[in-house]
Amino acid sequence: MAVSSFIAGVLAAGLVAAPPPAPQTPSFPAEAELVYVRFHVERKGAYVGGLGKDQLRVLEDGKPQPIAVLETAATRDRTVLPEVTLVLDVSSSVMDERLLDETLIREVLLGSLHAQARVALCAFGGRLACFAEPTRDASALTAAFADALRFGQETRRQGTRLYASVADVARQSAARGKAQRAMILFTDALDTENGSVDDAVDAVTQADVRVYAVKVSQAFQDTARGRRPFSGAPNRAMYDYRKLELDALPEETGGRSFEPGTLDEESLARILREIGAEISNEVVVGYEPTGPRTGARHKVKVELVDKSAGKVRGGERTLVR
Repeated sequence: MAVSSFIAGVLAAGLVAAPPPAPQTPSFPAEAELVYVRFHVERKGAYVGGLGKDQLRVLEDGKPQPIAVLETAATRDRTVLPEVTLVLDVSSSVMDERLLDETLIREVLLGSLHAQARVALCAFGGRLACFAEPTRDASALTAAFADALRFGQETRRQGTRLYASVADVARQSAARGKAQRAMILFTDALDTENGSVDDAVDAVTQADVRVYAVKVSQAFQDTARGRRPFSGAPNRAMYDYRKLELDALPEETGGRSFEPGTLDEESLARILREIGAEISNEVVVGYEPTGPRTGARHKVKVELVDKSAGKVRGGERTLVR
């Protein structure tokens, strides 16, 4: 079963996710007059919704800040819109194993997200190309996905520009202005263009993009067993190292990393449900910082006033202002 079918099923299917490990604290620049902090509130393995400003406390360097904006999954008219970029590795190691097909997007991704969420689509092999700007148009995304697959065929055997492409997508996302940004990255974790994972981490943290990495390792598992071999068996030690290297992206941004044992529809659907739950249940608060910009670093933290109401995950940021 192709990755495309599973993604659609996943994101449309439902919202249930187990809490991931706590991410490291990223830094991001304050862009406008408001500083935004993104987080989840969980209790007994489920997301807590219906939060009010009186239930939250925002601290900058330990000092309480008045909350100017609070947006949750229940907010109808959002000012910070969810923006998801689907980033597909269409290099030969993925394309040759037929892990992707033209049914990937169809109508499902949009159906699992907030009504105001927008989805963009980019793909990379030896170079990066983007085929859809953030949109709600399912037909435009379907066409973009077909274009991405053709792009993969046209650029096959040209290498894999993984980390530089991730960094470029993050910068392009940030240039579009404020948003609740997420990236869903499908890749085999190999970069043949000497890309730097540190540069990619810097770019995604500065752009405040949560990265969800789906490592399509089954292609290598199948090849190792002799199925549709391509010029020699993969170097497993190198591949395992690269998978761990890739994990820095979700770990530093508060996202998730997945490596399904098989690429069947059920496994892929489960992963996409979890990603959909993460994005849909994220809470955003905004406050107006005081004092002049000096380039100093400030610790920002979100807390629950009543700790028994649940646990805040991901509500800490380092603000450079």
